[in-house]
Amino acid sequence: MRNILFLLIGVIGLAILRNLIREISRVAVRAMGGSNRPKSSSKDQTPKTTSGKLVRDPHTGTYVDPAHAVRAKVGGTLHYFESEASRDAFVQAKA
Repeated sequence: MRNILFLLIGVIGLAILRNLIREISRVAVRAMGGSNRPKSSSKDQTPKTTSGKLVRDPHTGTYVDPAHAVRAKVGGTLHYFESEASRDAFVQAKA
């Protein structure tokens, strides 16, 4: 009887430990700026942003947060890009 009780306590303890480790890893991933959700590959989905406004990258069509976007003035118009490579390709296509 005593062995069954120790076994039961051990199983419950392992379950609690597993859940505790899972929660700690989730908090660590969020603190490092990551997400445990898979990223979508669709370009038409609008991601959430802290600034409240998204603008569309004229080269790739993805939506970017203007606060974190690469900026370039082309033809008198300010454009926002998701990366320097996207900006360079757009500028080269316009030239």
